[in-house]
Amino acid sequence: MSLKMWIESALKESGWTFDQIMDGVQSGDFFLFENKGGCLVCEIISSPRHKVFHCFAAGGDLESLRPLILEAEAYGRLVGCDAAGGTGRTGWVRALRNMGYTAAVPAVEKEL
Repeated sequence: MSLKMWIESALKESGWTFDQIMDGVQSGDFFLFENKGGCLVCEIISSPRHKVFHCFAAGGDLESLRPLILEAEAYGRLVGCDAAGGTGRTGWVRALRNMGYTAAVPAVEKEL
């Protein structure tokens, strides 16, 4: 698969487009990590309690994503984040449990 296919697959329900993601990477708002088997798209979310390196799109096979997750965590530490996390399908909780990730607060959304 290609970078575009991985990202578009990961973004199916999000409302984001591939071009918007690439514009965000180009502007420095998003961070792209990729290898021959997958990719991650991350951002920094700051709140009064945390600075989180947040992954909101991941595509490819899980075994290829594991080294990218470690790379993203290292980059997050480098830029001053105190936590790493992500949003996506519920299967990620099980898939990343052995990497030290736990389920966080459930998210809800409503169109306004």
